[in-house]
Amino acid sequence: MPVPVPEYNPIIPYWLTPLLAIWGAFLSSVALGWNLYRDLASRPKAKVEAKVRRIVAVPGAQWYATAPNLDVQGASQQLFVVMSVVNVRSRPIRWQGWGGTYNAPVAGKTGFFIVPRNLPVTLNDGDTHSEFTELDASGYPANDSVKRLQAWDSTGRNWKISWWQMRKLRKEAKEALANNTP
Repeated sequence: MPVPVPEYNPIIPYWLTPLLAIWGAFLSSVALGWNLYRDLASRPKAKVEAKVRRIVAVPGAQWYATAPNLDVQGASQQLFVVMSVVNVRSRPIRWQGWGGTYNAPVAGKTGFFIVPRNLPVTLNDGDTHSEFTELDASGYPANDSVKRLQAWDSTGRNWKISWWQMRKLRKEAKEALANNTP
């Protein structure tokens, strides 16, 4: 007499395994998406801006910049290009220097460096710092031969002003220099 084969009665229902596989794939996709978002959102980011300004030095205090068309007591007659950098994320940035690039090589150089006054400086979340350099009568460093102004940090990342901001800076420099002639 043959031995009867017991009927297989699984402990886990057949439909549970595919459901758990789908649930695991969903959770791992959500975890991957969250990690990518977190890592990309926590990267350092700076906002840079350049404007034509006059410098006002108050005795016993720091300098500040004012628009070239405003009549402020103690403001210089010399015009300056002021580059401001703001850290807009939570990771600190160490601003090392600033300069720019030319449209076409000038004296064999494709770019230039502007000697900073108070750099390097560490910018924490929301901190800002400004540096300035003289605006020549020819409009340098905001003339047509300059393609873009940029600041760089200690990691070597360049924070450039947009072509639109550079266009506005050139226009502002031309107007300020035209109005600055005695």
